[in-house]
Amino acid sequence: MGMWLIPLLITVTVISVISFVSTLRIAKMTSERQSEMDTPISETVEEYSTVLNPVVWVYALFFAFTGVMIFYYWSQAGY
Repeated sequence: MGMWLIPLLITVTVISVISFVSTLRIAKMTSERQSEMDTPISETVEEYSTVLNPVVWVYALFFAFTGVMIFYYWSQAGY
């Protein structure tokens, strides 16, 4: 797994960044859309739409877990 670790991390990071940016764009587009058919959204959700988005939480947990794994492997390798 040694020689594939860095390319795997780069690929996962690129995919995660692209997904995160597209999620933010869709959230912004959705918040800007006004329609008479939409039901009202609570003020808390409107103010903290990004923070309350479960996709953002998944990204944050993924990056935290990956950071812990990288630090663990780095400390075990003795670099």
